[in-house]
Amino acid sequence: RLRMPHEGSLWLEGVRVERRAGNAQAAAALMAKALQQCPTAGTLWAEAIAMEPRQSQKAKSTDAIRRCDNDPHIIQAVARLFWRDRKLDRARTWCNRACVLEPTLGDAWANYLAFEVDHGTAEQQAEVVQRAVSAKPEQGEHWLSVTEDPAHHGLDTEAVLRRVAGLMRIA
Repeated sequence: RLRMPHEGSLWLEGVRVERRAGNAQAAAALMAKALQQCPTAGTLWAEAIAMEPRQSQKAKSTDAIRRCDNDPHIIQAVARLFWRDRKLDRARTWCNRACVLEPTLGDAWANYLAFEVDHGTAEQQAEVVQRAVSAKPEQGEHWLSVTEDPAHHGLDTEAVLRRVAGLMRIA
């Protein structure tokens, strides 16, 4: 972080290290500093939304959208808020918006499919799968963790999509 202060992924990993260590205060302080150094990093804002207490997530998501409106990571985080609050039509709209903004973001497609598995019809699920396969996603933290795993070598896009969607479901 000292050599590359404007690299959001380094800040994000630092915040996650603090959270894994159980140091929530240090993670929050580090996130505040990270958002000052990288105010347009969508991955940081998405993590900041997830770190907030439930009652203040809406305010944090509003700040995130104001700072970087068309970032698919933020749109996906907002979609998950709507999904959790059972605002299903809005969640579907925001999931679709994330996929349209960045068609190669596999995590967005997997999130959309996980949502449709929980709340959609078989036709809606098939449409998401078909659109995702035609988009050929290749990015995303969860997507890459599955595709780069040697145990999953040779899986087609649909199989990877379904595996990542299984990781992204809301309990």
